[in-house]
Amino acid sequence: MDSQLSRVQVYLNPDNLSVVDEIAEEIRIKRSQIIRDAVQAVAIRYAKITHLIKPIKHKKNALLAMHGIGVSKTGKVGLNIDEIYLND
Repeated sequence: MDSQLSRVQVYLNPDNLSVVDEIAEEIRIKRSQIIRDAVQAVAIRYAKITHLIKPIKHKKNALLAMHGIGVSKTGKVGLNIDEIYLND
């Protein structure tokens, strides 16, 4: 048994519990192991789904870089007016 396990309480409907118990008896493992395996499988699936729906962050916008709009001493997207007229 893994020493990193935490005790939690879950509620299952009778039909699901019956299926879990039948599987546990058939393959001779504990009910809790089946539940842990099921939670892990679903958690992995959800993690993959959430990775797919996260917005893609682009490091640089090529159009802004070509035009020079993204360059600023202040780190802001737009150019500071003083930068345009005082540094030429």
